[in-house]
Parts: sequence; C-alpha cells; structure tokens
Amino acid sequence: MAKSVEFTNTCGQALYANVGKLSTKDLVEQTPEVFDTEFDGHPDMALADVIGMIFPNGDVTQKPILYIRHTDMVKNEFRFGNLVELGDDYLSPQKFVYHEEEVAQAGVAITPYHKHPNKDGVYTFGSESPASEFTFNEDFFTAKEGDFFSIKGERWPNAIYEHRSMYNNVSTIIQAASFIGVLDGKPVMGLGEHDRLFIPTETKGFDGITNNFGYFYMNMMGIREDGRREQALISIEDCGKVFAYYFIDGETPIITDRVTMEADFIHLPYVEDGTCVYKDAVFKFCGKEIHFEGKWGSKGFTPKPRIEKHGQSQVFGTWYEGKTPYKHRLYMTFGENMECYDYKLKEKGFDVLD
Repeated sequence: MAKSVEFTNTCGQALYANVGKLSTKDLVEQTPEVFDTEFDGHPDMALADVIGMIFPNGDVTQKPILYIRHTDMVKNEFRFGNLVELGDDYLSPQKFVYHEEEVAQAGVAITPYHKHPNKDGVYTFGSESPASEFTFNEDFFTAKEGDFFSIKGERWPNAIYEHRSMYNNVSTIIQAASFIGVLDGKPVMGLGEHDRLFIPTETKGFDGITNNFGYFYMNMMGIREDGRREQALISIEDCGKVFAYYFIDGETPIITDRVTMEADFIHLPYVEDGTCVYKDAVFKFCGKEIHFEGKWGSKGFTPKPRIEKHGQSQVFGTWYEGKTPYKHRLYMTFGENMECYDYKLKEKGFDVLD
C-alpha cells in the first residue's frame, strides 16, 4: 500500500486565496486591481499560459492531445508551446508534436499584450511568424495557431485569485474553461485553463523565482455525466507553500493549505539522474478524496524530450472524487513534478519502488 504523507503550510505566510468571476478589470495590461497592493508587491504580468486536453471529434476513449502555450510577458516571447502527442504510458516521454515547423517555438517574439483596438473589453497578443493569436475577455478566450488550429474557451464560473500562495513572490489568476475548436479541419473539444502570473518588478520575471523550484502540481477538471463541472487543483511546494482547491457545480468551493498525498514513485527509465514519477495518487483534504490514475507521460512540452531537465517529470490520466470510481464525459489532467529526485522523495516519506 502506498504511503500517505501529510503536507501543511510551513512557509510562514498564511494562505491567501479566493474565488470569483473574472471581470474586464482583471485583464488589464500590467497590474490588475486585485493584486495592486503592498502585500502582492504591485506586480506586473510576467507569464501567460493556455493549457488544455484536446479530444478530436470529442472522443474521450482515445488518448488526448495536450495543447500548451507558455509565454514570457516580460521578454515578450514564447517560452514554449506545442500540440503534444503524449507518451504511450506514464513512464514514456512525449512521442512528437504536431505541426512543429508551423508552431512558434521558444524565443519567437510576440506583440506585447494590449487592449484590442477594435473590440471592446478584449485583450490580445500573438506572433507574426509562425503566426499565432490569442484573445481574452471576461467570458471567453481564444487561441489560434496558423490556419490549422483554433479553440474558443468558455470560462467556468470561478477564477482562482491566489496572492503569493503558490510560487515564490507570484500572484496568480487561474481560470478554468470548456472549449471547442478545430484541428486540421476536424472538430475538437476539451477542457483547460488560462493562467496569468504576476511577479513584482524587482524579482525580474520568471527567471527570478526558479531557484530551488521544487513542487508537486496537479490540476484536474471534468464534466460528470449529469453535466456538473468539477475541478481539483493541488500544489505542494518545497518552500513550504501548500494549496488545494475543489469545486463542483452546486457546492461551495473549498480552499485549504493542508493536504495528504498517497503515492508510490518509480524512476523514469530513460534518464539516469534519479528523477521519479508516480502513476496513481490519492489527494485528501477537507473530506474530499481525489483519485488520479496515470496513463501517459511527457518530459517537457518540446518537440524532443527534455532529458537535460533534471528532476522534472510529468504525468496525465483520468480522475474521480470519492471512493466510487466514475468516468467524466470530458476531462483534463495536468501533473508536473519538479526536483522530483529519489532521495528527496524518501526524505519526504514516500517510497521509491525500484
């Protein structure tokens, strides 16, 4: 039986996070009003992410494609982004990316994030070559890559506003969404999120927070057969910050800084640096019991696996809440571990099986 390890907030800062409906004032170019405080450090937008699982023809019986776009809004360039064919099992890295030459890779310049000149309440950025475009308003966001991929995301009721409660010196807006679109002329649907991270100017963007950047991160979304949307998000960090969230339509959202994680770890077979990953995990908090079942892996979201990214592992699969398994009619999971070395896992109290 996998060991259970309890994590509580030991960083010295009380958890400060809430939920609410995203509004136009949250989409401003630099510092939204909610973070324009001494506590948050009057931070500037430093990163913008769009992440989702893509199901061609809406067929959830097949392995999904992972879409991710990770953008440095300080340097005004993409950090990475691709349509990723995940590995065939949880111990395998990604197999390839779709349209590699037509998707803007790391370092490609973007137009600065700005208010759309012709659309009220809409903000946008993108790249010229390869072409991409992203737009955002309080109800929807869109992502377009060349002429082969586009999605429109309808925002879920709650955005998460977390004040320096996940990453070092970072305040974040996390917005879940359902989306529909087209890939290579075929209809797609899926679930995902649009995140914006805000970092105080003196921290000098994302590069200023990545030292000793260890964590377990798992975001799970689903639509049940009865139509209810649900989401569970867990972030457990080596710096002592803990964040756990659960939402389902019709119930009050849960936010806490105490969570128990039950998992066994195994070494990634294609690296020799002690990096590990789990297949299955159970997260427990506030009476909720979240079961994740790992099915596919990745190593970075680049055309080739990032073997040189030591301590990083990623896992994707299906999930359910409670003791009785069920299937979602549409789902998304995104699990990433950093500084996930065998000796560190054992120090935390986990078993490494091989």
